[in-house]
Amino acid sequence: MKNSILIFFLLLSSSSFAQIKYNPLEKPNTYRNIDNPNYWKNKMPHPGYWQQDVHYKIKAEIDEETDIIDAYEELTYWNNSPDTLYFVFFHLYQNAFQPDSYYDKLQKENGKNPKYGKYESKKLGTTIEQITISGMNVSTELDNTILKVDLITPLLPGEKTKFEIKFKTYFDNEEVRRRMKSYDAWGYRHYNGVHWYPRISVYDAKFGWTTDQHLGREFYGNFGTFDVELTFASNFIVEATGNLLNRDEVLPADLRAKLDVKNFKDKPFNSPPSTIIEYNKDKHKTWIYHAENVHDFAFTADPTYRIGEARWEDKVCYSLVQEPHASKWQNAADFGAECLRVFSEDFGRYIWHKVIVADAADGMEYPMITLDSGTDPGYRDLLAHEIGHMWFFGQVGNNETYRALLDEGFTEFLTAWAMIEIDGEYVVEDLPKSNYRKKFHKPQKAIDTEVYNAYIESATRKTDPIISTHSDCFNGALGQGGGYRQVYYKTATMLYNLQYVLGDELFLDAMKYYFDTWKIAHPYNEDFRNAIIQYTNVDLNWFFDQWLDTDKRLDYSVKLKKNQNSEIISFKRKSRMQMPIDFTVIANDLKKYDYHIPNNWFVKETDAVVLPKWHGWDKLNPKYEVKLDIPSGIKEVIIDPTTRFGDIYMPDNSSNIRKTYSYDHQLYQRADWRNYEIKYRPNLWWNAYDGVKFGINLNGGYLNHHHLFDFNFWINSGQLQQDDITNKENYDLYSYKLAYNTNLDNYMKYARIKFNSDFISGLYSSKMSFSKYTLDKKTEMKIGLISNYRTKDENYILYPQFWDTDKFNNRIDLSVTHKYNLNDISGKIELSTMSSALFSDYNYNKFILKNTNSTSIFDLRLKSRIFIQIGTGDNWASESKLFFAGANGEELMNNEFTRSKGFIPNEYIGYGSSINNFHHSGGLNLRGYAGYLVPQEKNGVIESFNYSGKSGAAVNIEIDLSKFLHFHIMNNDLKTYLFGDAGIITNRDINSSNYSEIFTDLRADAGVGFNYTVRGLPKMKPVTLRLDLPVFLNRPPNDEEYFKMRWIFGVNKLF
Repeated sequence: MKNSILIFFLLLSSSSFAQIKYNPLEKPNTYRNIDNPNYWKNKMPHPGYWQQDVHYKIKAEIDEETDIIDAYEELTYWNNSPDTLYFVFFHLYQNAFQPDSYYDKLQKENGKNPKYGKYESKKLGTTIEQITISGMNVSTELDNTILKVDLITPLLPGEKTKFEIKFKTYFDNEEVRRRMKSYDAWGYRHYNGVHWYPRISVYDAKFGWTTDQHLGREFYGNFGTFDVELTFASNFIVEATGNLLNRDEVLPADLRAKLDVKNFKDKPFNSPPSTIIEYNKDKHKTWIYHAENVHDFAFTADPTYRIGEARWEDKVCYSLVQEPHASKWQNAADFGAECLRVFSEDFGRYIWHKVIVADAADGMEYPMITLDSGTDPGYRDLLAHEIGHMWFFGQVGNNETYRALLDEGFTEFLTAWAMIEIDGEYVVEDLPKSNYRKKFHKPQKAIDTEVYNAYIESATRKTDPIISTHSDCFNGALGQGGGYRQVYYKTATMLYNLQYVLGDELFLDAMKYYFDTWKIAHPYNEDFRNAIIQYTNVDLNWFFDQWLDTDKRLDYSVKLKKNQNSEIISFKRKSRMQMPIDFTVIANDLKKYDYHIPNNWFVKETDAVVLPKWHGWDKLNPKYEVKLDIPSGIKEVIIDPTTRFGDIYMPDNSSNIRKTYSYDHQLYQRADWRNYEIKYRPNLWWNAYDGVKFGINLNGGYLNHHHLFDFNFWINSGQLQQDDITNKENYDLYSYKLAYNTNLDNYMKYARIKFNSDFISGLYSSKMSFSKYTLDKKTEMKIGLISNYRTKDENYILYPQFWDTDKFNNRIDLSVTHKYNLNDISGKIELSTMSSALFSDYNYNKFILKNTNSTSIFDLRLKSRIFIQIGTGDNWASESKLFFAGANGEELMNNEFTRSKGFIPNEYIGYGSSINNFHHSGGLNLRGYAGYLVPQEKNGVIESFNYSGKSGAAVNIEIDLSKFLHFHIMNNDLKTYLFGDAGIITNRDINSSNYSEIFTDLRADAGVGFNYTVRGLPKMKPVTLRLDLPVFLNRPPNDEEYFKMRWIFGVNKLF
C-alpha cells in the first residue's frame, strides 16, 4: 500500500513538472524555470552576478478615434538583489514630449522652440489613474518621466511584490521627434506603440536604481515575461513582441492569404490601398501575445499592412508593409531572414522565434520587432541595423542610456557585416537615371558607407569624442549631434580594429563568447572587455583603454629610404594611439611580401613574416625602421592593405602617397578616405576684353579638410572680343586663380590657414588668412592680410572710374562671425574691421557691423539685414569705399559675371542724375538708387554727391510670397518677394560733435522682386537672376513721382 501511494505521488509530481516545462511561446510564465537555458541564474556571467525579474500582464484598448490607449497593468517584480528595497521607480517615457519637461528645456537650450500637439500641449503623455500593491493605494512622487513609488512593506532579498496600475497613454505627432507615434495612412490611422506603459526602472549592481530622465535617446529595461492583450478596431493588422497566441482567430488562413505581400507585387508604388477588412467602429479584435526572455514590449498596427514571411531554420521573419509600398518591399522578409542566419552563425544563435520588419516611418528596434522605413534596395542597411539590435540591445541588454556604444556601435558593425555577407563588398543601389550621372557613378563599399566614412571624416578633423560617455552628455546636443553619432561609427571602427589585432577567427570566437555569456543579462563596458580578454587570454587593456576611454587616434606613416647599398623602410607613429602593423611590400618585379610588426608579446595567427615587436606609445619609440632583403628591390610599401586600420590620414600609409586622379564631373560624391584626391576639368570662360578664355581647373584635397587646393589657369585668346573694346591687342595673355587652405589641427583645433593668389581682369590680388572656429561652427574669428594691385582697368571692369591703377591697396582685416538660432529666428551677426597696412598707397579704416535674420510670421518668410559702417581716413581706395546702392569695386570682383565687362549690358550701368538698371548686392543695398549720384542739397545747392562714402547705415527687408503665389514652379527656384530698404551715408569723418548733421537725408525704397536660381550640375555654383521693381522712392531723382514703374537687374541675391 505504501509503495502504491509513493508511486502515485511520483507520477503526480512528474505530471505537474511536465505541465510547467520551459516553453517561451506559451503561457504560463516559464522564464524563471531551471530548464530555461537563457535565464541568468542558469548561466551566471560571473560569480555573484544578479539581476531583477519582471512579469508584466497588460490589457490595453487602443481607440482609433481619440488616439488614446486605455490600459490596465499588473506587474510582478522579483527582488533578486542582496538589498532591501523601500521604494521603486517607473519610467513614463512619453512625459518627455511636453512643455516644461527636461527634454523641452534641453530643446530650448539648443535654440529650439518646439510646437506640441493637442495632447502634448496639455502635458498628456502617460497618466497614472491608479496604482496599488495588493489592492492598497501607495504614495507616489512624479518628476517628469520618473515616477517614485513607495512600497507598503520593504521588499526583502528573494521576495516579490505585485503592482496593479490603471493608466492612459496618448499618441501625438508634432515637431518633437517621438518614437511612439500615430499618423494618417491613406485615410486610416497608423500606430507605433513603443514605451507606452509604465516600465519599472532597472535596479542593478552598478547604480542601484537607474533613474535617468528620458531625453529622446536611449533606454534600459529588466528581462522577464510579457503577457499583453491589445484590442483594436477589427480592420487593423497588428504585430508585436512575442508569440501571437490567437493567430487562428485574428489572422485566419483565408485572411492571411488575402494579406500576402506577393498579391501586391505589381501594384503601382504609392497608389491608394485596397480595402480587405471593412472598418466598423463597433467591431474589435483582441491580439494576445506572450513573450519571455525580453525586456520590453512594442507593437505596430495599420489597416493597410500586408504581410510577407520567410524562414531560416526554426526562425521566421515577418515583413509588414503598407499596401501602397508593397511593390518595393517584396524581399524584406527574405533579407531579414538572411540577417538572422548571418548573425546567428557568426555571433551567436538567435534565441527568439521571430523578428518583424515593419514599414513604419521610423528606424527603431524593440525585442522581436523593428520599425523601419524606405524601400529596396535603400532600406537594406536599415533592416540589417535594426535586426542587428536583436543581438545587441535585445538579447544582450546593456544600459544603453549610460553607454550606448555597446548596442549602437556593435549594431553598426553588424550592419556592415551583414551587408557584406549577404550582398557582397559593394552596396546594392539603384543606378542613376541620367546617362551622365550613370557614367560617373561610383560604387560604394558597405564597410565605408556604414562605418569608416563617418568615423574617419570626424577623426581626421580630431572632433571624434570619447565614446565611453553617457548618451545624454555629448555636449548637451540633440539627436546625433555633439559627437554622439560616433557612438555608432567609432565603436564599429574599434571592432574592425579588434578583428585586425586578434585575427579573424579568434575575433569571431571571442565575440560569440561575449554574446553567449551576456545574452539575457546586463553588461557594461568593463564586462565586454573582460569577456574578450578572458576568452583570448590576451592582454588587450591597452587596446580598450585608448579606444573607449580616450580621444587618441591612429596616425601612422611609412617612407622608403634608399641609398646605394640598401633600402630601409621607416615607420612613424604620428599620433598617440598604438597598434600592431600589417604591411605589404610590392617589389619592382610586382611580387608581394607580407609582414607583421607586433606591438607587444602577442602575435596573431598570420601567414605574414613576423618582425621584431615595436613596443611604444605616446612619445615613447615613435619610429621603427627595418631593412628587408627584396631581390628585385622595393617599389612600394603599404600599411594594412585591408584598410581596416582606421588611420586618420591615409595618404601617407603608402611610401608612394596614396592618391587618385579623376575627372571632376561636378557631381556630389563622398570623399575617398583612402586617398588624396586630385581632380581636373576644362574651364572655358569669356569676357569682353580677353575674349574666349581656354583654361583648366585642378583641385584636390583629403576629405575636404587637409591640403585643399583649387587652381584655375586660362590662356586668353582675344577671340570674340566685344566690339566696343579699344586697344584690343592689349589684353592679358593669361589669367589664374589659386587657392590653398589646410587645417592647423596639430597646433590648434578648429583652425585653418588660407592662401589666395589671383591675376584676373587686370588685377593682382593676394590674401593670407587665419581662421578659428568653435566645435559647433557657429562662431568664427578671422584675421587676414590682403593686397590688391590693378594693372589695367578701362577695358576690363564695369566702373573703371572707381579703381586706381598701379597702386597697392594693402589691408589687415579682422572679423568675428556668430550664427544663432533663437526660437524661430535664425541669424548671423558679423563684426569686422579693415585697416590699411604697411606699404599701402592708401590710408583708411572701417568698422562694420552686419546682422542678417530669417524667420516666419504667419507662414511668411521674413528676411532682414542691418548694416552699419563707420570709416575714417584721409586717403581712401575708391574700390573699397562704402557704396550707397550696392557693391563696391572689390565686391564686384568676387562675382565672375561682374568682375569684367561683357555680361552686363553697357546701357544698364553708369552713374548719373537718375537710376540705372543694374544692381549688385553689397554696401548699404538701397537697390532703388542704383546708379544714382545721391546728391545732398543744402539751401537749394548741391553740397555733395554721396553714391559712395566712409560711413553709413541701412536696413533691408524682404518678405517671401512664393509659398502663396506659385507652388512648385520651376522646381521652387522662382521666388517672389516684397522688399524695402532705407539708409543714410556720409563722406565725412564722424566725431562726437558732428554725427547728427553730416549724414545725408534718409532715403528709402520699396517694391516687389523676383529671382530665379539657375542650377547646373550639383557642385556648380548656382546663378541667381534677379529682377527688382522699386516702384516707390521717398526721394526720387529729377523730381520723379514717388510711385513709378522702375526696374533693376542683378545676378545675385541681395542677402
